[in-house]
Amino acid sequence: MTVNKTKKKRKKLRHNNIVYVIETVILTAAAVFLSVISGMLFADLTGLLCIVAASALITCVLFLTSASVMLISGVASFAITFAINGNIICALASLIYIIIGAFIYFGVRTKKNRTQITVGVTVFLTVFYIALLVLYFILETGTFSINMLSSMLDSELTKGTELLLEQYNSMLAQSSGAVAEEAAEVAYLMEDYAKELVMNLKAIIPACFIVYNAVIAYLSTSLFKMAYNIFIPMANPGRKKIKNKYWRINISVVSAIVLIATLFMAFMFSKNDNVIPSIVLMNLIYILAPGFCVMGVYLIHDKIFKAKVGILQVMLIIGAIMLVFVFPVSVVFILYSMASILMAIGLYSAVIDDIRKFLDKAKKALLGDENDDDDDDYIE
Repeated sequence: MTVNKTKKKRKKLRHNNIVYVIETVILTAAAVFLSVISGMLFADLTGLLCIVAASALITCVLFLTSASVMLISGVASFAITFAINGNIICALASLIYIIIGAFIYFGVRTKKNRTQITVGVTVFLTVFYIALLVLYFILETGTFSINMLSSMLDSELTKGTELLLEQYNSMLAQSSGAVAEEAAEVAYLMEDYAKELVMNLKAIIPACFIVYNAVIAYLSTSLFKMAYNIFIPMANPGRKKIKNKYWRINISVVSAIVLIATLFMAFMFSKNDNVIPSIVLMNLIYILAPGFCVMGVYLIHDKIFKAKVGILQVMLIIGAIMLVFVFPVSVVFILYSMASILMAIGLYSAVIDDIRKFLDKAKKALLGDENDDDDDDYIE
């Protein structure tokens, strides 16, 4: 009996080793392949999704092997991308997944929470993309200045605005009656204020840039958790899965106070009289708001969708009706309204726990409660 058990254990170990090797090779090859595509299309939506997928896969590979695999896969990604198109910017862009993977891997190993990892990745991406922009101008013109970057932004935003106007005008041609007349008036106003629109868009470019990087960081950490829970137990059945409640974005009460104060100051300042303060405040709002919207989604999911299963189907039906009948008429108003509601819920979820803790401590200090056992919210 002992001999049979030993044989079974050896077979199981051999099987696990084979799965371990095969899985490592496949994940590494897939990560390199996706990184090459992301390098070729790094300014495209497809490129963004490839960065996210490659980052999640290479992080899983790091948990299976060692940090040395980063060097091997990075060299392969750079060499293949540069060999295909000979563009040094694209070749460097193909290495982004390595750094994101390293941030996630070492963050998890050192027991950093998801918020810290996401902020770290966002900061890295912001610096890295700025460095790529500077390198692009140096390679193209031999020099770099803020005015060159400003001129490029003006040109790209003007082209984008003109494209939107052309699409809107083409929609007018298909309209008829009162709808066409109202749309024509709106189009006329849009043409008059096209330059102002470009200036407004240019003013919030810093916020859009940081939020874009934060989206990559958020999606990468989200996909990593899913990939980790699927692939790691195959090669290492003893490894525990990452639970949702331990892998959440949590924003502190300090950030909530900053956002509330910023919103209040934005209403107090006149845009015409205080141009620079208004631009700074709007950028702060646009940078902080998405995180609170995410927390709002978490709270809605936990308190409504989990409690009442049928509510999800109802929400999908309402969403489909809005998409067909309401969205085309007032898309901007609806998006801003939804974002404002989610942000308000997110602010509530960010501050409510701290307010409760403060009230509990005040109550204990005043009433002298002896049962002062704090719950441990950390992973063991």
